[in-house]
Amino acid sequence: MEVVNQRSALLSNYEVLTLLKELESDHLAKTRTALRIKKEEEAAGLPRSHAPQEEVLENLRTIEVEAIQYLTADYQPTSRQSDASITQLTRNLAHYDLAKAEKLQIVNLAPTEAVELYVIVEELEDRLGDKMQDILNTVQASLSDTASLEGQADAEDQEMYHEQPAQLAFSAEDVEGWVDDHDFVHEEGNLEDAIGDVDEDAE
Repeated sequence: MEVVNQRSALLSNYEVLTLLKELESDHLAKTRTALRIKKEEEAAGLPRSHAPQEEVLENLRTIEVEAIQYLTADYQPTSRQSDASITQLTRNLAHYDLAKAEKLQIVNLAPTEAVELYVIVEELEDRLGDKMQDILNTVQASLSDTASLEGQADAEDQEMYHEQPAQLAFSAEDVEGWVDDHDFVHEEGNLEDAIGDVDEDAE
């Protein structure tokens, strides 16, 4: 096996969640288009095509939905994070003697207690000393009420992902009743989020 494209950047959990939501929106749009084509083929008496590909996509969809379900769980800090807060946090962490992987773990786990920081940073006391509390304060500031309100903007979507995964792995048949549903189209638009860039190092 040959690695064609090596990893070019590290992504935080928040960025992965945002990407998955964007893929979710794209998938629903493509499913609606495929359903229209299917109806046209059936009306013209043509045989159904691409059935094996639909099965593969359904399995992939299940994994994507379960990932979204995990990342939007109540115990995850992603609901209290935003593009701006993560960018600012990574810039603030650049002032401390932290490895890139440690910065990413701090962004993902958002530690607010010293015991949590000990798990993330090796030789914490020797490397950071009295700066530990400063880091915890920086993380706490990134989880402000403003970021929390931004996370609540998609509360209805997050509740949807916590339904049974089998019900969320939509196939063309599942979407059949939604094609002409204006409310569904409106909800689909709410799933589109911009992917934020996180500075890996700020010098």
